[in-house]
Amino acid sequence: MEYNYPSPEHRLYDAASRWSVEPHSGGPKQLIDAAVQCLVDGLDSTHLRMLAGASPSDRRDEIEDLLEATLDELNIPRPGELSPWKQLVADGRVLSRQPTDTIRFDVRAAHESVGGHELLVYVNDVEMTRLGAGMGMNPFEILIPVNRLIATPDPKQVPIARCECGTYCCSSTDVTIVRDGVAVHWDWLYEVPIGGGVSFNAEEYDAEVARIAADHGWERPEDTTARLVLEQIDRTHLDRYGLGVSWAAKDHADPELFKVALFTGNDDYHSADAGYQVFLRFPRDRRSPERVAAEVVKELQRPPGEWHATWHAIKAGVDQPPPMASRRWHHERIG
Repeated sequence: MEYNYPSPEHRLYDAASRWSVEPHSGGPKQLIDAAVQCLVDGLDSTHLRMLAGASPSDRRDEIEDLLEATLDELNIPRPGELSPWKQLVADGRVLSRQPTDTIRFDVRAAHESVGGHELLVYVNDVEMTRLGAGMGMNPFEILIPVNRLIATPDPKQVPIARCECGTYCCSSTDVTIVRDGVAVHWDWLYEVPIGGGVSFNAEEYDAEVARIAADHGWERPEDTTARLVLEQIDRTHLDRYGLGVSWAAKDHADPELFKVALFTGNDDYHSADAGYQVFLRFPRDRRSPERVAAEVVKELQRPPGEWHATWHAIKAGVDQPPPMASRRWHHERIG
């Protein structure tokens, strides 16, 4: 479906901002077609006519020179002069990348060597996660308990892909997400899947983000338990004791148990007051995810001194438990 550009200048600026991404945008042909349409729509200049008459097989540097001359001749700013999501002004015209791209999300099981699941991102029906760092992020890092894909007028950086080994720090792809009127812009960082940013219709983007957040069909029972715990846990109560939530999942050492990991103190191993990991385990007993989650949430609402918990200092040689520990707590040695 043809996008209805506000002006021919807008069309040309948008094509110019995309044309370098040949696998994604159609390369020089889309740029040349845009120049032709601009002439049809009443925009005119000597170099615009030359650009419209160029061939997709012409040398790239020749087309680049024509494009730059055309933009200068028409007093249209060149893409990249400001941050990608910023609007550009030329002769009173507001120019920005237009929301002509589509986005779709999916969740599927990750490779057995990694385990868990990965959130896949498709732009214009092409999977960006594989083209980027190689593997989608764990849905628990993006959608639960807070949907980090929600776009706001304040730009925010969100990871969308990690290395195929399952480690984000090993290799990564991030996006800057920002809402700009009727558009949501994504601009890539680090291991970029394509050479330019993409823009989506804000209403369509919001609907797809809400859809994937509400889709729990991929969850295993332990995933459902983890989601409910992370959504319902009283973080304000834990914060009073200096505790934060790290993760919640099936205990890999004993699949019949559900495990919650908390953290307290400083996560700097070299610090004199390096912190602690705190673990609580709950029997699953073939109970529903909802019942297990309810027990976990209820237990974590009690004072920490009443828990049956284990602790582990992240700094070697520390044998003193965290300050909120009681006799019910036991030292858990890891590694």
